[in-house]
Amino acid sequence: MRETAERNSDWMSSLPEELLDVPLWNLAIPGSHDSMSFCLDMSSPVLRSEPWLLRIMDRLFPCLTRPCIYRCQ
Repeated sequence: MRETAERNSDWMSSLPEELLDVPLWNLAIPGSHDSMSFCLDMSSPVLRSEPWLLRIMDRLFPCLTRPCIYRCQ
């Protein structure tokens, strides 16, 4: 398995030329689910970039929002 990971570690460098100028947020990247939430826990803050309603709900009812957010990740 380790050699497979090493062989595929630079897979984006072999993208077709027409995809090289496509922003990352427009690409479906395999294996990226939860990649930035490995250290997410119940005390992790809701970011200011999240919708205002979620931020307000989190301030008023963290016992409801935190479990939901945590499970969704």
